[in-house]
Amino acid sequence: MIPALESKNVRMKNKAEVYRKIEKLVEGGFDKLQIITDFDRTLSKYHHNGEIMKSSYMVFETIPVLPPNFISETDKLYKKFRAIEDDPKMTIEQKLPYMEEWWRLSERLFVGMPCNQQLIKQAVIDCDLNLRTGTHTAFNRLREAAVPILVFSAGLGDVVKAVLEHEHLMHENVHVVSNFFRIENNQITSFLGEQIHIFNKNQHAIENTSYFQDVSHRPNVILMGDSLGDANMDEGVHGDVVTVKIGFLSVNMDEYLPQYLEKFDIVLLDDQTMDIFNAILDQFAKGPNICIPAFMYLHSRLGK
Repeated sequence: MIPALESKNVRMKNKAEVYRKIEKLVEGGFDKLQIITDFDRTLSKYHHNGEIMKSSYMVFETIPVLPPNFISETDKLYKKFRAIEDDPKMTIEQKLPYMEEWWRLSERLFVGMPCNQQLIKQAVIDCDLNLRTGTHTAFNRLREAAVPILVFSAGLGDVVKAVLEHEHLMHENVHVVSNFFRIENNQITSFLGEQIHIFNKNQHAIENTSYFQDVSHRPNVILMGDSLGDANMDEGVHGDVVTVKIGFLSVNMDEYLPQYLEKFDIVLLDDQTMDIFNAILDQFAKGPNICIPAFMYLHSRLGK
C-alpha cells in the first residue's frame, strides 16, 4: 500500500486499477518512464497563504511598461472566456470554439506590445510565484534519474521557462512546449507556431517536433494537470502506453469531481503539494512489490 494515496483529499474511481498501473510503471523502472505535466496551477500552486496564484499570463501583465488599455482588454477577455472554461455544465466540444476565439483575440492584443527577456525575468522575480511544495524534490530526483519531463502549457512559454530558470529547475531533462513570443526590437511581433490552448494540448501541438519520437523507448507516463483538457496530453506517446493521470482540482470541486474521475486516475482535492507524485516516485526505489489487497482486486473484477 502507498499511505499517501489513502489521504482524505485523494479520490480514485478504481483504486485497484491505480495500484496496478503504478506497479507496471515501477516494473519498467526510471528507464521506461517519462513525465508530462501542465504548468499553471499544476506545477505552480492554485493558492498560497490565502491568495490565488497568478497564471503565466497574469505574471506577464505585471510588466510595468505595458499600456493600461492592454491590461484592461486582456482582463475583459479573461473574465468572459474563463467563465466558459470553468463551466461544469458545458462539454469540451462546446467549449472548444470559445477557447479558439479567446486565443485569436489575445494574439491581436499581444502583437506590438513592448517586451524583452529581461522584462519577463524581472516580472517573474517580482511576482514571487509559488510552486507546489515538493516540486524541487521531484524535479531534482528526476534529473538524477535522467527521466524526461515535458512541461506542456497553454500559457506563455517565455514566462514558464523564466520561472523554471529562476527556480533552478530548467535542467537538461526538461522540455517546455508552450506559446512562445517572437520578439524583434523589444516588441512582440507574433507567436511562434500555432497557439496552444487548454483543449488542444496533445500530439497535434508538437507534431512538427520529434519529441515523442525521441522518447519512444519510454512508454510509461505520469501525467499531471488541473484541467480536463490536460488529461489528453499523453496522446502521441509511442508504444504500449501505461499512464497514471493525476488531476489537481481546486475550484468547483463538487460539480467537477465526477468529470475529473472519468478523466484522471487520481484526483487531488485542494492539494497544493507534490506529495502524491513524490510518493509514487518513492516506489521506484522500493521495486515492483506493491501489494494490491484482495478485496480491491475482486471489486475491480466484479465492476463494483
